[in-house]
Amino acid sequence: MKTSRSNSCQHAVVMLTAVAALIAAWPATMLAQWPPEEFTNLQVLPEDIEPRQLTNMMRGFAMGLGVRCEHCHVGEPGQPLSSFDFASDDREAKIKAREMMRMVRAVNSEYLTQLGERSEPPIEVQCATCHHGQSRPQTLQRVLLEAHEKDGLDAVRDKYGELRKIYYGTWTFDFTESQLVGVAQQIAVREKSDDAIAILQLNVEYFPQSGTTHYAIGEQYLIRGDTTAAVSSYRTSLELQPDNRAARRRLSELGGGGGQR
Repeated sequence: MKTSRSNSCQHAVVMLTAVAALIAAWPATMLAQWPPEEFTNLQVLPEDIEPRQLTNMMRGFAMGLGVRCEHCHVGEPGQPLSSFDFASDDREAKIKAREMMRMVRAVNSEYLTQLGERSEPPIEVQCATCHHGQSRPQTLQRVLLEAHEKDGLDAVRDKYGELRKIYYGTWTFDFTESQLVGVAQQIAVREKSDDAIAILQLNVEYFPQSGTTHYAIGEQYLIRGDTTAAVSSYRTSLELQPDNRAARRRLSELGGGGGQR
């Protein structure tokens, strides 16, 4: 019995020693309290900010940009926040975030306050105002125009379908009928009329009742000198949107009907 107890005590001592050695080997951040009682290396926010206020603010940033803590801070995805080195400035995104915070503060405190009339309570700019859940704030039109410039028409179709599948119904991108019309018009300026018409026809697939889209197709055919196709598109536009005065005027100018309304 004495031998058994002695072995047990020795085993316990060995285990405690091993645990102590393991704890000593852990990085200091692994043992940090979360949330901490105070923060370090605050350059934009007040040094005496309450921990709950700061963590709620950071949560708002993350939601506004659609990112997680590791986007700006040194740490591994999925690991406890106590293991993050929040004081480190090693992430470029954190440096940018500080400048964005200064910009937002200036807009709200220096520029919007100069407006003659403001609502009550006054509307203020936030990260989400521009970002809408994206780390890089872009409009749908800008994304599609970049895809076209880089990889052509098929890339626009693929990108639009991909983004619509992921983001439709969210606040990130505007998927109303006017967006592809705007993309087509900007591509037409680049003298890519065929691509512009193809993008407008893609819009018809998603918005078959869009008189605006058919009118825009008519405009592209008219630019190309195909008055027959233009008249057909204007007629379709007017059937779908009887109050489209622009389509009615075009038909009257081209002798394809229209008249006065």
